Parts: sequence; structure tokens; C-alpha cells
Amino acid sequence: MADVVSFPADRRSSCTISPYRAYRFAPDGSVRSTILIEADTDAEAAERALHLSDGDRVELWSRARFVAHVGPLDGPVASSIRLLEDEPTMDP
Repeated sequence: MADVVSFPADRRSSCTISPYRAYRFAPDGSVRSTILIEADTDAEAAERALHLSDGDRVELWSRARFVAHVGPLDGPVASSIRLLEDEPTMDP
């Protein structure tokens, strides 16, 4: 049977899902666009997403795994986190 059917040598075919998606956000926080990115590594995908950001905030994802923020961030970024006790408290 193998001599009748030929399979492509490349492991990726045209019907596979792109491993990376870049989500561009508008200033109001809504998703402006979703861009599929083909790349072999996270670093390569992040570099490509940076070129697509055009000044917008971009989140880069690989399927369900968050990879990176690219471009300006609209809000503050946490520099550290700590576990809360059993009951959450509000700082005054």
C-alpha cells in the first residue's frame, strides 16, 4: 500500500492550525484583530508579532499557552505577587 500512496515529507501540511496567534487590542481593550503566525520558536513568533503591532498592545499565544506581551501595555504591570490569607483583605 505504501507504494500506491505518497505522503508529504514536510510534517506540516496546509490544513494544520497555526501554532501562534497574535491578538491586537484597540485602545478600549477590545480585540482589533487576530493574526496567525507561523514560527518555529517563541522568540521568532514574538519578533514577528512585534513587527505586526503597529503601536498596539499585542498578546501572543501558542494555542492555550500565553507566550508574551508585545507593544505598549495600557495598565500597570505587577512586579510581584503574594498569597493571601484565608480571607482576602482590601488595602485602604
